[in-house]
Amino acid sequence: MSERSFEQDQAELEAIVERLERGEVELEELARLWERGELLCRRLAAELSDTQGRIEELARQLEAEAPERRT
Repeated sequence: MSERSFEQDQAELEAIVERLERGEVELEELARLWERGELLCRRLAAELSDTQGRIEELARQLEAEAPERRT
């Protein structure tokens, strides 16, 4: 099974939030959707944090390699 993309997880989370906001789900379904939404939210936050760390590391490397580029 292939890993889902960030965009796919984000779209699923948005769909879950919309369903929960409409309030048209029964209690058991609400709990299942909430749990899935929490999982997706943690996964997306972790991926964003990882990406931010990689970008910051790349910026540090660029700065170290070419300090004369700074203005």
